[in-house]
Amino acid sequence: MSERRKLKIFDQMIKANSILVGLSLLLIVAFIIYAIDGFAFKTWLNSRLFFIDYLSFLDRFNYVVLILIVLPLFGAIFELLFGEKFANRRDKSVIYMGFLEILLIISLYPKVSNDIIFLEFPEFMALGISFRIDMLAYSVLLISSFIWFYVMIYAHEYMKKEHKRTRFFFFLALTYSAVLGAIVSGDLLAMFIFFEIMTVTSYMLVIHEQNDESYKAGYNFIIMGLIGGLLILTALILLYFNIGDLRFASAINELQSLGNLKYWIMGLLVFGFGIKAGMAPVHVWLPRAHPVAPSPASALLSGVLIKIGAYGILRVAVSYYFPSQSEITNVSDPIWQVAGNVGAIIIWTGIITMAIGAFMALMQDNIKKLLAYSSVSQMGYILVGIGVALFLGYEGAMGYSGAIYHIINHALFKSLLFMVAGVIYFHTKELNMYKLGGIWKKLPFTTLIFLIATLGIIGFPLFNGYVSKTIIHHGLSEAAHLDSLFYLAEAIFIIISCLTVSYFAKMFYYVFLKKSDNEYKDLVFDISSLDLALGSIALLIVGIGLFPSFILDNLILPQLQMTTYDPHFISQEIASLSVFAFKDIATSMGIIILGISIFLIGNRYRFFNIKLPRWLSIEYWFFFPTYLLMQNLCRIMYGSSCNTKIRDYDKLSIDDTHNFGFIDRFVITTNALNERYEQTLIRSDALIYAFFITATLIFMLLKVL
Repeated sequence: MSERRKLKIFDQMIKANSILVGLSLLLIVAFIIYAIDGFAFKTWLNSRLFFIDYLSFLDRFNYVVLILIVLPLFGAIFELLFGEKFANRRDKSVIYMGFLEILLIISLYPKVSNDIIFLEFPEFMALGISFRIDMLAYSVLLISSFIWFYVMIYAHEYMKKEHKRTRFFFFLALTYSAVLGAIVSGDLLAMFIFFEIMTVTSYMLVIHEQNDESYKAGYNFIIMGLIGGLLILTALILLYFNIGDLRFASAINELQSLGNLKYWIMGLLVFGFGIKAGMAPVHVWLPRAHPVAPSPASALLSGVLIKIGAYGILRVAVSYYFPSQSEITNVSDPIWQVAGNVGAIIIWTGIITMAIGAFMALMQDNIKKLLAYSSVSQMGYILVGIGVALFLGYEGAMGYSGAIYHIINHALFKSLLFMVAGVIYFHTKELNMYKLGGIWKKLPFTTLIFLIATLGIIGFPLFNGYVSKTIIHHGLSEAAHLDSLFYLAEAIFIIISCLTVSYFAKMFYYVFLKKSDNEYKDLVFDISSLDLALGSIALLIVGIGLFPSFILDNLILPQLQMTTYDPHFISQEIASLSVFAFKDIATSMGIIILGISIFLIGNRYRFFNIKLPRWLSIEYWFFFPTYLLMQNLCRIMYGSSCNTKIRDYDKLSIDDTHNFGFIDRFVITTNALNERYEQTLIRSDALIYAFFITATLIFMLLKVL
């Protein structure tokens, strides 16, 4: 077949998508002009009577928070109504609802930039439930809405070759609603509820292919998600019974009187949200889920869903463990001690997460698995920023800024990278990078987009990742001045940044540059909805890199001004921050040069092709004590009557942790416990219930008499 260029821009759906993408970019331009008061637009608009009435309406109508959550559900209903018979209409309903969500969120900026939107239902479940949109929630809402919209544009084209598309889009809409609910939650109960809904609905995206591999990955995903939910629920119960209030507000005075329990509560929250965020060592579900999920789902899992886990950690950290502004006198106030201790632990957790993710990414041949481990590593950067924000206490604004900035940036370039991987698989049906090569000749636009996303994630100057990584590095350097042990953390930070460059250089070489025997004769470069989505996100990556101060000035600084951080430090160090200092640029370029050198050496001596034995896996060593306990649990429970040869327990002795991992062992162990103690528990419960009912009846009889 001779190569030809096929243009689809005159297709009706492509034209509609092109118009919507163009409008979304115009909305971004209008948002920027309003935020910076370009051409005095903000001044003019704020003086118009209709706009004053609109702001007054928002002051009264705080139910707009619920509209944000419910809007995707209308899309889900339309998707079911249209189904496979009207596929274009179904896809349009998905895309239009995403665009309406963007419109609604952008329209809230004038209100949220000056005040919060708060809605409370005090009688819900006798505990009360609340919703709030402040600048922290708004920043995550804004980036999530644009990514979700562009992925829906992308999914219209990508899912044409998939089965059960209506089911996929239906659960995608439900997941979006749950994501929005988690972001605007005003207390831990609301966040817990929406996190659990998000876990269940996104499970359907992971198992979409309905084969053995996807079911196994989904099995890991749902079990780990439920374990995370159980940890959050435990922390919720401890908070409620010790503090009496679950709203996201300062609780440090109450927590200080709880002794070590306050650290256990934060540990439960960090690991609970950390499981959903892909934090090491509880990241085991993530590299299994990404390779089997359709690429639109992978883009959202890594670009949005795991960020909600990071957002959860940041939200509870700067709420419960932060003092209020009225309680602070200076930087050395003892009230910061708890936050400092928690922050130090989170910093080292982040460093470990960075290292594990980067090392494992280097060893991968599957491009989606490489990107999954990369997400683990990048989550470490965010955790380091959150840790610095807590550790430095009154002067921790640099860490906070870096964490939220990297949440935004990673959402952009990682969703884009998974979408690029999807385009490659869409055309070649291959994910093994060693079997690919020469793709740049057939997909030049996709190659350019991958290069932009790669330059973003490795921190190349003038691209978005450079900004957030530089800010986090500044914060870590400040922590090192306070505690010299963090100089080691800073050194590891730089080394891991070099490894990030190495594994993306590896992917770029083997997928796009290396000569291949496969000429891809059937692969034809076309312009479709895939390219519309890729190009839009790439523009945002470049735009943020060229104008980094916009996000700092208009999204992050308003957040900092509502926190307890030192106003003088914010005005001197954050508001006037210049990330293009020679030292920062030189550090970044040195990291990139060293990272490319590591790739060249590793590739020359085939270090990246080494297959590590199973017993060296992170999962094996982290869960090794648990494995021993599980393996011997039968004898502990049954003594000499344990007969492992005819039961499932002998599977717990299997050394293969890849095909028989922690989740499989956990389920067998749970079944063992259930089988051993189920009858005893049932009898105990029956006795308790019988006693309670009898006592109630006697009490009622006495009242009558």
